[in-house]
Order: sequence, then C-alpha cells, then structure tokens
Amino acid sequence: MSRRLTPAAFGAALLALAACAETPAPAVTAAPPAPAPAAAPAPTATQVDPNRALPIFFEAWSAFLEEPARVALAEVATYIKANPRIPVLVVGYADPRGSAEANMILSRLRARVVADTLVENGVPRNRIRILYRGATPGFESLESRRVEVRVDRGQR
Repeated sequence: MSRRLTPAAFGAALLALAACAETPAPAVTAAPPAPAPAAAPAPTATQVDPNRALPIFFEAWSAFLEEPARVALAEVATYIKANPRIPVLVVGYADPRGSAEANMILSRLRARVVADTLVENGVPRNRIRILYRGATPGFESLESRRVEVRVDRGQR
C-alpha cells in the first residue's frame, strides 16, 4: 500500500533535515548561530512522493551529511531500488555568499556527496544524474544550501 506524504509530515521531514548539517568553522560574525530546530522523524520509503523533490540541507560552507540526512537518504534509496524504472536526479545548490566559482564547486561537492550516499545504499550509479547550479540568487538561508533528490524527468 502506498501512502502520500502529508503536508505536516513533509514539513516535519524538512525540519529534521534542516537539523542535520555540520556546524561550520568559526567565522567573523557579530551574532551567534541560531539553534537548530527540534529533530523530527525522517521520511520513510512509504512516504516518498515521486512528484516532489526531497531536499537535503547543509550548513554554510559544508558538504557534511549528519546522521538524520543519511537515514533519510537510505529510505529514499530503498524506494528507488524498489522502483527500478525511476531515474534519479540530484541537484546541488549553494547560497550566494562567496565567489561564483566557490559556490559552483560547493554545490557540485554537495550533489556528489548525496549521490555517493545513494550508491552506498545500493542505488546503481547509472540511474543517477548529477547537476549543480551554484548560488541561489536572493537567498542566504538554509533553503539555498541544499541538494534536491527527485525523479529525473529530463533527457538522459
């Protein structure tokens, strides 16, 4: 039986993924970092919606996956393996701070880390297409520091 991800469960999953990023190296800043939101359960394979992207969030200047993100990716991998006709698209992003070149490299690294984690969980590498977009203009928040895992509806 297949269940759809409810808006409340999707929001809880976003909060859980937001709490899973590494603390960045100390930077020159006037304000301390905001506390991470309370952890919520990661989505399960039965909650994966192929019509929505699963965002994996990162701290600024980090490509480190915390355990909750790894758990969520393991669940997504389970879904992908159970549906062998679904091609996977992994798209990396960064926030606009820093140079365009650094943000492109970081978004590529984040996408590669997520794709490699899916492969570690049994998803064949030839089913994964990786894109990286660099900075997300206009956003310097957590939403811009993400990788999206979604069904690849583009050309192979």
